Order: sequence, then structure tokens, then C-alpha cells
Amino acid sequence: EDLGSLDASGLEKKRSWMIGLTMHGIRSIKRVPGLYENYLLKAGVQVFADLIYLGATKIRSPCEDGEQYLVDRNYIVAAIARFLNDNYKESKDLTLRYKTKANFVDPDKRQIHVRGDDGSEQYLPYDLLVGCDGIRSSVRAALVANHRDFEMSISDTFEYFKAVHIPTPPGVEQDGFHVFPSALKNMIGFGLPERGGKLNMGFTYPKDNPCDTAMQSNDPAVVAAYMAKNFKAFKLDWQDFAERWVATPWSTTGQVHCCAYHSSKLQAVIMGDAAHATSPTIGQGMNTALSDAAALDTLLDKHNDDHTMVLPAYSEERVKEGNALTWLSFYAFPSDSFQLFGVVVSQLVNDLLAQAFPFLFSEDPMSRIAKGDKLSWAYNELVRYGRIPAVRKKTEEARLRHFERQVGLVQPGAYGGMTWTWLVVPLAAVVVLYARMFARQ
Repeated sequence: EDLGSLDASGLEKKRSWMIGLTMHGIRSIKRVPGLYENYLLKAGVQVFADLIYLGATKIRSPCEDGEQYLVDRNYIVAAIARFLNDNYKESKDLTLRYKTKANFVDPDKRQIHVRGDDGSEQYLPYDLLVGCDGIRSSVRAALVANHRDFEMSISDTFEYFKAVHIPTPPGVEQDGFHVFPSALKNMIGFGLPERGGKLNMGFTYPKDNPCDTAMQSNDPAVVAAYMAKNFKAFKLDWQDFAERWVATPWSTTGQVHCCAYHSSKLQAVIMGDAAHATSPTIGQGMNTALSDAAALDTLLDKHNDDHTMVLPAYSEERVKEGNALTWLSFYAFPSDSFQLFGVVVSQLVNDLLAQAFPFLFSEDPMSRIAKGDKLSWAYNELVRYGRIPAVRKKTEEARLRHFERQVGLVQPGAYGGMTWTWLVVPLAAVVVLYARMFARQ
């Protein structure tokens, strides 16, 4: 659908979820003259502070450098589509094909098969194929089919989440990113300000450690009563929140890891969710996708459109950033509530010390990402600190145990239920052997 053709009231009906637009994405967008200033700035809400709520206590950490915005996903799509409509719709170099699905790539003839929602099918020839076709990418599937050494994986993010759009409660800041690390049992929450005086408010919980049954109820009265009793960050219209909450289904999302983002054989590259779909935890998915596009544009200019040089260079530059994105999203903030509390407090204290004594302390690597530092640098730093290995160990153990229970691979009590046998059985064997030896004497 061409969201760029919708007016304000039509776009209002297409609200999706809020995502962060930080320096990575902003720098990339600014490569296109006029796109940022004349289109995207109108779509978002600028953020000036991170607000962390520990119960009813609010801790405010100002964003002192670097532009940061919160923007509805579909509003960004609409802004870019409007830019294309206004500037290139009549161009012979642009053909817009909405409501058209890419099915598969024909590598021998360098063409891609597509199908419209009216049932029409055709092959489209290409010189360079850029696969931005999402987590179930048909372009990435072609890389799998044509390269035995191409490694990739798709998995879920091991969480359920739900978010609703509500009127901003009185007294709640409209220029801050609100985080609720332990507001409800086993749930991490967030509040993202939107245009029009609204707040995108959501919560997530890990699959192996469900939230209280009240938050899974389909009865608004149950949800409203639970929120009124347990949510201490600020007051809101509990009944209105609850009605929106039960009307919204639970969601899951996936993550993708790839060892390369190009194929010289196919003359193709992948970017965005096709290359590195991820959890929205750190709010950098869209920014990384925009950076992919900017990197490809830069390399095409640098190498005068020589694809033999551009494509390998694109993978070399972007694979480490895309994988850093997915691993940081999954491991930077643990799903275990106790471990998460320690990470959040540590990051907050570190950032406050850095503001007060910049000559002695540096900001947490995750805080530096929003200001433009590379994801791969932040990942390296958190590995060096020991944070990524510690969270990875606990998270992967939880994922494996959940899967084993889910498919019936292990029975309840298997872990820890018979651990004494690892000691008793060898000792018993030793006793029997010695008894036999003495008997023979």
C-alpha cells in the first residue's frame, strides 16, 4: 500500500509501533537531500532524556549530545513514500510496485519472479538485486540455494510482547524514553511518546518465565485491577489501558544471522530484516537497515559502480554491524529480572559518573550507540567487560531447557533430580572393583 498517498486522518488509522531514530539512521537519511528536513522531521518526537522507573522512583538521564527521535514505523514508511511521490514518481528510472510479492530468484537469467495481489505473475530482470524483503526473504533464500558455504539461522527472540497506544497520562513527559525494568512481575516495560499527545506503552516477558495470569486475561476489569495495584511508575486511566490491552494480541518476532550479505554469482545483496532481523529491545533495527543502504550507496560511488568490488566490500563492512545488532539486542539486556535489574542500575550509575567526572569515567557502550558509535564497537566492549558472556550463558541455558520441556525431550525434574548419581555410581563401581581384588587375595 502507498502510505505516502494518505492524508493525516488516513495515516492515523495505520499506526504501528514506535521505533527509535538515532544518529546512525539520521546520518544515513541525510545523504538524500531534503528527505530528513522536509519529510521525516515532521513524523517523529524528539527525545531529550531516558527516564528509568524503579517502582515509583523516576531517574532522569539527559541525552546531552546526538539527535534522537521516536517515530511510528508506518509514519517513516509514509514519509519516504511521500518523498518518492513528490520527486520521482514521473521518473523513467522508478517503477513503484505496491502489493507485489517477490517469490523466487532465477539465478541463471538474472531475474526475479513476482506475483501481484490480483494474481498476475511476471519475471523482472535485474542488474543488481537488493533484497530488503524481510525476515522470510526470498533473496536470502537464493543465497542459501546457490552457496554451500552460506551460513544463516532464523530463530525467535524468546519473548512475548504487547504494546498499545494510549493518551499520554497527565504529568508524563512527552520528550523522554520511559523504561520500566521491573514494574510488573517477570515483565519489562517501555513508554514511547508519539505525536498527537499519545504514548505507545508495552510490556514483554520471556517464554520460560511467564507474567502473572492477570496480564494474560481477556477481561479488562482483571487487567485494570492488576495494573492499578502493581504499576507504580505513574497513574493512568486503568480501564482505558485495559480495554486496549485485551483487544491487542500477543506478538513474537524473530532474529536472523548471516555470514555474508552478498552474492557475486547472483549479483545480489541483502539488508535490513533480510540480513539481520532482530528484537526491538535496543531500538536500532531500522537505524541499522538505513545504515546498510547508506553503506551500499557509498561503496557504489567509491568503486564507480563496479559490482565485483562493491559487493564483497559491502559484506566486509556490514556483516559485523548486523550481527552485533542482533546479539546486542538479545544479550545486552537479560530476560532474567534479577540480572536485568543489576545491568540497568550499573549502566545508569556508569552514565551518571561519566557526566559528573568525564575525565575518569566513560559512558556505558549501550548509551554510546544512540549517539553514533558503532554497534560492533559496543559489542566488543561488552564482551571485554564480561557482560555479553554472562548474559549469553544464562539466556542460552534457559532457551535450551524451555525447548527440551516444550517438545518433551526431558521430563519435569530431570535437571537436578538425579545429580547425585554422577557421584554415587562411580564410587560404587570403585568399591566393587576393590572388593573383587581383595576377594581374589
